[in-house]
Amino acid sequence: MPPSTHSTPHNQYEWKNWSGNQRSSPNCFATPGTEEELADVVARARPVVRVVGAGHSFSAIVPTNDTLISLDRLAGVISVDPLQRQATCWAGTSIRDVGQPLHEQGLALINQGDVDSQTLAGAYQTGTHGTGMRFRCLATSIKGFRLITSNGTVLDCDQQHYPEIFQAARVSLGTLGVISRLTLKCCDAYQLRENVFAMDYDECLARADELAEKHRHFEFFHLPFAEKVIVKTLDETTDPPGGAISGDKLEDALFRLACHLTNTIPWLTPGLHHLTMATYQPRTRSNRSYLVFPSARGIRFNEMEYEVPADAGVACFREIVNQIRRSRFKIFFPLEFRRVAADDIWLSPFYKRPSVSISVHQDYRQPYKEAFANLEPIFWKYEGRPHWGKLHTLNADQFRERYPRWDDFIALRQEMDPDQKFLNQFLQKVMAPQNQQQPLQLNSPETRGL
Repeated sequence: MPPSTHSTPHNQYEWKNWSGNQRSSPNCFATPGTEEELADVVARARPVVRVVGAGHSFSAIVPTNDTLISLDRLAGVISVDPLQRQATCWAGTSIRDVGQPLHEQGLALINQGDVDSQTLAGAYQTGTHGTGMRFRCLATSIKGFRLITSNGTVLDCDQQHYPEIFQAARVSLGTLGVISRLTLKCCDAYQLRENVFAMDYDECLARADELAEKHRHFEFFHLPFAEKVIVKTLDETTDPPGGAISGDKLEDALFRLACHLTNTIPWLTPGLHHLTMATYQPRTRSNRSYLVFPSARGIRFNEMEYEVPADAGVACFREIVNQIRRSRFKIFFPLEFRRVAADDIWLSPFYKRPSVSISVHQDYRQPYKEAFANLEPIFWKYEGRPHWGKLHTLNADQFRERYPRWDDFIALRQEMDPDQKFLNQFLQKVMAPQNQQQPLQLNSPETRGL
């Protein structure tokens, strides 16, 4: 392997994700700086190779003790075409680093989530999304990409060239190959006004469709024992910039304390939820879109998220809340409710159906398995599909029931990766053909957090 790939031998590197619930010690940790080096690493890797972005996935899609590739050195905006309203970026570029270069050319990303530290390839290939009933998952803005296949072959894919691969690989968890660069559809630059305020819980649920229709972006957060929710709306504006962009350190400190008290003195949880909402102050800010979309993430957490049909979203959310109240789980983090439009990407959680996204979080220092295991069947009851980067316990047979094009994807994956090079142990459970699936060893480094 060329020295310029900056490979690190075994026992000199331990990888862990953002929350720390996934870890591995790869035999080789490679950071290629060119597409040629990347293709060489992929072709030589045996038996398993995985790629890591910013480590914001909580499911075990990344860990491997064989070859792990970081695309940190394949980062940055390659070109911007204002006339075509598109930009080509290296796959390792963070969403955060795209906003300013696009703005300088009069452009912006069509939509973002509230985390912008993720890499483009990592976020888009896991079906990451923002909110807004007229906005689809981020991967739908991909116009084309360059893919390194298992034998090092380079393919330029779009709707005209390798259209089946293009259709499948936009949300594929890196199991069809390694994307080195992406071309993204953009829009004219715009400003957003964010309003955040408290609303009665029952009123918010009753008005959820109305609020989603009224605002460009709408979501709400709910501390399950409280009777109010925190509503967040985003709308285009011509207002001058104003309001705080960075997080509040005092607020973070109080939140950390509340999480600690919830874990050590559980009976305080309902009271802390009510106190938090009773003292909540509304906020407004306006600025360029890429500065308003992100929210500060000063406290790390683990997360389970499911996407349920839009018309079942409110009922599912109510049942999740009621179950938390009955079981009195030690959770201080708020639940999150968002709207996402349907798309046609084979493994997108929003395939062919408008959805409500419901997220359950737990402080990274606290146990989450019991609560998540207790709540997950409620999502199944409402035909939920999990976010690929969040914690879940589904296997291939269960995914086959949820995705009409599942077998088409698996057949294409088998054709492109016959040696299962891109499947770690967790993905063997999820994506290998049935006769090649391997039993999970739940105490292995690759399955921590399941």
